[in-house]
Amino acid sequence: MQLIDKESTKGKIIYSLEMGVGILVNLSNKRASYKLTKTLIKEIFGLNEDENKIHRDLYRLRTQKIIKFEKIGDEYKIVLTEEGRKIFLRFNYEKIKIQKKKIWDMKWRMILFDIPEKRRVARDSFIFKMKELGCVRFNNSVWISPYPCEKEINFIASYWKIEKYNRERI
Repeated sequence: MQLIDKESTKGKIIYSLEMGVGILVNLSNKRASYKLTKTLIKEIFGLNEDENKIHRDLYRLRTQKIIKFEKIGDEYKIVLTEEGRKIFLRFNYEKIKIQKKKIWDMKWRMILFDIPEKRRVARDSFIFKMKELGCVRFNNSVWISPYPCEKEINFIASYWKIEKYNRERI
């Protein structure tokens, strides 16, 4: 599978779908609905792409199981699959932050990991991102955070493909 760039047509489609731009089409007349969908996408994304390219990109995203069509009455809604959401999160790796609550729940979250030396680049990047998120080093392989951060840590671990070396505990 080809890596999808944030600036590509496919990337813009994924980004818009996750940001809440819903595309609802009536597939009873497929030719008209595809034409309408392509026109909508052109307007929404401000693309000056060929309509056939947009059609091909939608088709490829669907065959790669990045988007899917959900039936709502007589209409279909284009939505992202779990794989599509992972791609969207990859676009936002730099922007990821831990949501800090106004009132602390008096719980410390421990992030435990044991990443081998052969994955040093991933380990160093993982540690750098944890520092950036506000986690504090408790020990070499133990970090703590006063805020819930399981989703963010799991995402960073999956981004660097080190999920099996990482554990978060409350």
